[in-house]
Amino acid sequence: MLSTGTPVGGGTSQEEIYIEGAPSIFFQDYRANPLNNPDAQGYYWGLSGTSTYGWKELGCITDVKLSEDVSMNDVRCDTVGVKDTIQKRNFVEFTATIQSLFPLSVLAPIMNLSPGTVGTGFETAGIGQIDNTIHYMMYAPKVYSEVDNDWLMIHLHKAKFVDAWELPFTYGEAWKLTGIKIRAYADTTKPAGQLFGVIRRADASALP
Repeated sequence: MLSTGTPVGGGTSQEEIYIEGAPSIFFQDYRANPLNNPDAQGYYWGLSGTSTYGWKELGCITDVKLSEDVSMNDVRCDTVGVKDTIQKRNFVEFTATIQSLFPLSVLAPIMNLSPGTVGTGFETAGIGQIDNTIHYMMYAPKVYSEVDNDWLMIHLHKAKFVDAWELPFTYGEAWKLTGIKIRAYADTTKPAGQLFGVIRRADASALP
């Protein structure tokens, strides 16, 4: 109505629910099947560790951010100017800093090291050339109400750790690995509407 500014007819307003803090971030070899492949609604998401492809978790993460890269090209007409913009999503990526550096079996994929070797009381990983054939599934869940078990999760289908990392040794501060970038590419084995991934929410009290 005009007195309230509300449009006439049916519609949906956003909910007064706010989420604080970063999600957890897990990853698993891309060659494993997602836990749901697909679920009842046709979406692929979730991790299920096996003896061959176990999942790994990033520990003590800070400065987490999810972003995308999009190409935009304007449709220009001489008579009216820009009439539209054509967009194409190129990739989606997480960036983060971690302060938990062990075990090396988890750190090695993040830093693009060779697979670690474990012995009695020690583990070793080599620094060599980067294997560009390795990809991972990324799974980032966030519980925003533990009482009601309400949660949101982001699943990226086909990703890899890219770009250069840094490990500064600052006096009086905990070591932390910065510059972590997890880039997800289009996975052509998935339906067109979820080439890069899936976002799923569970909230029984707010959703019908």
